[in-house]
Amino acid sequence: MKKFWYVICVAAASVLSLTSCDKTPDSPIPPTLGKITVSQEKIGVGQQIVLTAYDETPMAGNLYLIQPVWTVNGNRVLEDFTNYAYSNGLGKYTCYYTPNSEGSLNVELEVYMLFNDAPQGEAEQTVTATAQLEVFKCDARNSFWGDSVEITLHRETGLSSNPSGEGIYIGKGESSIRGISSLINSVDLTYTFKNEKLSEIKESFSVSSVHSQGARYVSGMFDVALRALETEYAGTGTRKAVTNTEDAAYLDVVNKYVAGDPLTDAEMTVLGEGMVRGFVRVEASMYTANTNILFTTNADPDNQSAAVIVTYSER
Repeated sequence: MKKFWYVICVAAASVLSLTSCDKTPDSPIPPTLGKITVSQEKIGVGQQIVLTAYDETPMAGNLYLIQPVWTVNGNRVLEDFTNYAYSNGLGKYTCYYTPNSEGSLNVELEVYMLFNDAPQGEAEQTVTATAQLEVFKCDARNSFWGDSVEITLHRETGLSSNPSGEGIYIGKGESSIRGISSLINSVDLTYTFKNEKLSEIKESFSVSSVHSQGARYVSGMFDVALRALETEYAGTGTRKAVTNTEDAAYLDVVNKYVAGDPLTDAEMTVLGEGMVRGFVRVEASMYTANTNILFTTNADPDNQSAAVIVTYSER
C-alpha cells in the first residue's frame, strides 16, 4: 500500500511542487481537514458504513509521500478498506468499516505527509480529524424498522420482489439465530413493507424427520434454535402450547416442554412427531424495546417435515 500512496503523491507533486530560485526553500503547508462524515444517520451492528473526510484547504509544497491512517477505538483499519483520492488540489479520504458490537465508535483520521526541499524540521507534517459515533443493535437481522426498500435490498442482497404480493420481498440468506447458520446452509426470507417502510421480517427453514434421528431431529433442531433465542432475549420469553389433538401422549409431552421440564429422547421423538403431523406445536414469544419475536413451527406431514419459523415484527 505504501507504493500505492507514493504513486498518487508523485502525480500530486507535479501540481503541488513549488519551484523557486531562492536558496531558502518555502515551508510546506499541510491541508486543513474537514469534518469526518458517515454514510447513514443511524448505525447498526453488522452494517457497513462509509467514513469520509475532505481537505478544506489545499496543501502546498513539494510532496514526496502521503499516508492516511484510520483508527476506530484505537485499532488501525486495514489499508485495503481505506482509499485516498486527489482532485483539483484537494484530497478525499475514505474508510469502509463494519461495527460488530454496540457502543461508541471513536474514529480518527491521521494524515502523515513527507515533503522534499523543506526547511529543516518541517519535512514531516501531520494533520488529524476525529469523530465520535454511536452503534445500535438492529431491530431485526441487519435492519431497522422503517428502513426503505432500497437500503434493505442493499443490505440483504438475496431478496427480490414477490409478484404475488405488493410490498413483499422474498429470498435466501443466513439465519439470524445464533448457531443455526452452522447447521443450516440458508433460510427462506420474507420481508414486508408498509408504505415503503420495513415492518416485518420472517425467516424459516424446513427440518425433515427422514433422518437418522427420525422425528427426534425435528424437535431437537427446534429446541436448539429456541434456546439460542431465549438466551439472546433473556428475561422476555414465554412459551405456549398450541394443540390439535386429544391424544394424551402428545399433550403431556408438549405441556412438559412448555413448562421447561427436560424431556427424554423418547419424549423428544413424540414432540417431533406431533410437530410434523400438526398435532402440537410450541409458540415462543420474546421482545425488545422495538421488536416482537414469535418462534414456532408449521407442520408439513406430506413431506414428513416441519418448518421452523421466526417472525420479527415492529412493536
